[in-house]
Amino acid sequence: MSRRLVLLLLLLVGWWAGTGRAQVPASDLKPTVILISLDGWRWDYAQKYSAPTLSRIMARGVSSALIPSFPSKTFPNHYTIVTGLYPGDHGIIANSIKDPPTGRRLTMSNRTEVQDAMWWGGEPLWVTIQRSGQIAAPFFWPGSEAPIMGQRAQFWQPFDDGVSPNRRVDRVLEWLDLPTGVRPTFVTLYFSDVDGAGHDFGPESRAVADAVRRVDRYLDRLLRGLARRGLQDRVNLVIVSDHGMSEANTSRVVILDDYLSLNGIDIIDLNPTLGLFPPAGREEAVYRALAGAHPRLKVFRKAESPPSWHYRDHPRIPPIVGVVDEGWQILRRSTLASQVAKGQHGPIGVHGYDPLNALSMRGIFVASGPAFRSGVTVPPFENVHVYDALAAALGVTPAANDGDPKVARSLLR
Repeated sequence: MSRRLVLLLLLLVGWWAGTGRAQVPASDLKPTVILISLDGWRWDYAQKYSAPTLSRIMARGVSSALIPSFPSKTFPNHYTIVTGLYPGDHGIIANSIKDPPTGRRLTMSNRTEVQDAMWWGGEPLWVTIQRSGQIAAPFFWPGSEAPIMGQRAQFWQPFDDGVSPNRRVDRVLEWLDLPTGVRPTFVTLYFSDVDGAGHDFGPESRAVADAVRRVDRYLDRLLRGLARRGLQDRVNLVIVSDHGMSEANTSRVVILDDYLSLNGIDIIDLNPTLGLFPPAGREEAVYRALAGAHPRLKVFRKAESPPSWHYRDHPRIPPIVGVVDEGWQILRRSTLASQVAKGQHGPIGVHGYDPLNALSMRGIFVASGPAFRSGVTVPPFENVHVYDALAAALGVTPAANDGDPKVARSLLR
């Protein structure tokens, strides 16, 4: 079917959905998953703040604290969730990346690089299901803008933060209203309210509490839309977050250039993680200057980084890597001076810390629907296991990945 005809169908269905009469026949619905990312939603926010909609979904499904992969940042962990691979295996090793063979750089805002398949290793779920003959609609999910393995999803669009959360919800409902031959079985949603509030004001702030309530209302809008279509108990909702959030301020800072001349060093990743490409021949000198320099900073040669990070083999991982302790920052002196001059003493929110040592980095996993267990809380697990569970809920064979199928089975009926 041509893209023009699909768009026409979307417009017609959008009008029909607005009448409140849209229904999906029971015999017409294939196993369907709506994967929702609540960026920066810490594991305890649903209990700490008011989130009645999410709490209802948790009560009728399976839930857990979700342990992110290292580094506990946005791009690496979103892509881990949909590939089942650690960042050190799929290549999205930070929010800012240098590719040594080409000298190219990927950042979250560089649209040209974001849409280049070179960066994105592994097989994301939308490719997995489309290879099985199903249709996918990853909406604003990292990686979905690139033709990975030679294909994009049937429905995708470049990230646009100007698209309102309500419009995002309505777009997903419109996709579910499409006829069976063009209706996606895998759809994603993404909301960043909580992450933004956490960064600006810290996880204990009123701003985060307000953001939690807003996001909970977006979920309620989705549930009401599903109920109008008779889908509330027939599709699988899977709600995840990429990481949590820790409180920091300008009194807990390691100043990088207090211990090292930065001349000639390519600082590719900074705060709270550290990724350095020193000039040829200076790797050992840079490592020795930083190792043991500050009690709150842990620095490693790439080949000696903690095994739990799975962060040694990919060529994009810098030769010198490190991370500060939970609640601390590592900054250039000029950056700290700029923050102080602007009155940004804190609290603020920071994430990226070692997820196995920083409880505040844990996010959430909540799943409800015909494929998942009901009324169960399971022990915390790593997010590499989510991909297998999603594939099982969709009835497709997963690609090779780092997850353990036993963990996925513990979530399923």
